[in-house]
Amino acid sequence: MDVRCAARGSDDMSNGSSEDFLSFLLTRFKIEREKFDRSGVYAYTQRLLAYNSNKIEGSTLTEEQTASLFDNGTLPKSDDYYRAKDVEEMNGHFLMFNKMLDTLDEPLTQELIKQFHYELKSGVFEDRANGYAIGDYKKRPNMIGMYQTVRPENVTQEMALLMDWYCDQKGDISVLAEFHAR
Repeated sequence: MDVRCAARGSDDMSNGSSEDFLSFLLTRFKIEREKFDRSGVYAYTQRLLAYNSNKIEGSTLTEEQTASLFDNGTLPKSDDYYRAKDVEEMNGHFLMFNKMLDTLDEPLTQELIKQFHYELKSGVFEDRANGYAIGDYKKRPNMIGMYQTVRPENVTQEMALLMDWYCDQKGDISVLAEFHAR
């Protein structure tokens, strides 16, 4: 059953063979995580998602450095410097991915999204020191490039509208991409 959204019916996301593969993949993620297996699909996905997601946000860490941080908690010796925020955010991404695995059977809600944000940002000193809302919606206005974003006082309402839109969609990769972009 698809439990993407609270108090909604299930959507058939795919045909049987895709559903079987998804079930297999999720089982592998959980088994490998529990066994601290750093050689399988769980570790590969952790490294790749963390590297690419953080790179989009401006991280200076390389794929090799990301892998080393995930695999053994250290960074390779380098003549260059490492930004503390990059390391802290990478570690937060690893924790957030685990939280996502732990909550796969829960409906996606605003509270769960805030929990993901907490896992992602709670260990980032710069964000904490600057008073960012860790595990909550923003308290200060911001912009992305030249674009004004939703005002802080409107975020909860806009997120409710976004969640309603998402829960009314048939689950597929294009919907997930649009949800993320929105």
